[in-house]
Amino acid sequence: MRGLLGVALVAGLLVCCHAGSGKDVWGIDTLINYPSGEERKTVPVQANDDAAPAPIDLKCQCSDADPRGEATQSISYTCLYQRHYGNCNQAYMFDANAELAPEGFCQMSCSRCSCCQPAHDVLAQLGATRFLQAANATSPGLTALLLNPGFTGTLLVPTDAAFDAALAKYQGLLQNPAALQQLLKFHILPPEPVRRGLWTSPFLSLGPKLYTLYDGPQTLSTPRFALPPGVTWEGGIAGFAIQSPFSSASSDVPACKAYIALIDSVLLPFDPAAVLPTDFTAAAAMLGARGCGVQPNAMIAGQEVKPGAANRQATIGACCDSCAATPGCNAWRYCSQKGGCAMPDRTTFPYGYCALLRSPEVAVGQAPAYLDFSSVTVPLASGFVIASQAAAAVAPPALAQPAVVQAASGGGRRLLQG
Repeated sequence: MRGLLGVALVAGLLVCCHAGSGKDVWGIDTLINYPSGEERKTVPVQANDDAAPAPIDLKCQCSDADPRGEATQSISYTCLYQRHYGNCNQAYMFDANAELAPEGFCQMSCSRCSCCQPAHDVLAQLGATRFLQAANATSPGLTALLLNPGFTGTLLVPTDAAFDAALAKYQGLLQNPAALQQLLKFHILPPEPVRRGLWTSPFLSLGPKLYTLYDGPQTLSTPRFALPPGVTWEGGIAGFAIQSPFSSASSDVPACKAYIALIDSVLLPFDPAAVLPTDFTAAAAMLGARGCGVQPNAMIAGQEVKPGAANRQATIGACCDSCAATPGCNAWRYCSQKGGCAMPDRTTFPYGYCALLRSPEVAVGQAPAYLDFSSVTVPLASGFVIASQAAAAVAPPALAQPAVVQAASGGGRRLLQG
């Protein structure tokens, strides 16, 4: 239990502390209000209990409490999105409940903590050049996610040598932005969907099945292994196998609310012997959705034909087939995440959600339009039917290129005070 608490707190989850008897002072330059004569060196068992701290000495003493309304205490946008929408210096970010977060909201996500760095910066220090180059080449780019200190997850990062070996074998596929993004998402483990804990080596030792951000049905796993003597909640174990025989070279490198493990090979979510196309259908073929064009992390525009909650499908390929078999449908949106797909406004689409749509652009042979297109704000995948009742058996030339994106504005979104 102690180990779980430590991992959760290091991951940047809410840390409460006593507000102290001093006057609360808010402002850009004054961000802390600890009890008189004390610093946050240990984690209190509960709020107002700085006399009996838990026996966990965290290396990064920094909170990341989500902003919430004064009256309702409800959360509208989490710290991840507050940072993404440029709201870190809004006045409400410093009007924090004194017991909840005396130093202000979103300290970690807004880069007010000198003790942690976002995943992008840590990867650069680790020499993971190829992974960063690949993230920048994806569509939509994963770099924005890696630069956000509020990103929560575990990154399985192949070494540069591993990437070079994969590039030599799958050069055409890895140069396709959408297919490359799916490959990288197969290396990102979101928090465990029930308890929301992060996957670190002590938990990987249990031999779990691992769900990733990949939009296909494939999963990862680790074989059960014994923890070496003296291992603490910090982990740091090396040499264990992930999707055997690929091994971890090092693990549990902290990056604000994320962890990084270096591995010695690129993990493939497809049969290495399979011949996959390298054109705009590459991602669909990788995901088992042949007959459709697929755009990850996108919200395709269109008129609803059938609501997604009433059309749950086990795989993204089944969602593509469902659209092709439904009169009037030529586009769809799908949630592949076991824990559900949470949007910035806290709307959550359940796993298997498959909304069927009618895209006027696709109907006339044009590239589809998108309401939003982002690796940070859109966990859904979208697609369109190439061969259906509304389209020719061969994709029109206008569909044979990556989609022209009409992205939603990323301007500041204020917290909706309850």
